[in-house]
Amino acid sequence: MDINVARIAVIGLGYVGLPLAVEFGKSRRTLGFDINSKRISELKEGVDLTQEVSESEFRQSSLLEFSDDSKDLINCGVYIVTV
Repeated sequence: MDINVARIAVIGLGYVGLPLAVEFGKSRRTLGFDINSKRISELKEGVDLTQEVSESEFRQSSLLEFSDDSKDLINCGVYIVTV
């Protein structure tokens, strides 16, 4: 798998993981993963209650998706754990 086209998984979307996922999502296919379903629902709506990421940054991150389903991690080639 070519690392330049591999989907990136950022596992844990706290104060380190979320900004990292958003930044990667600006230029690479990225999956933001967290086990907290409520947090994932909020992030899918572009809402970050921790205020680590602005709405503008979310909009710039067009290649970023969010999930709480571990099956989605299978389609990734690079894993960054931020828990």
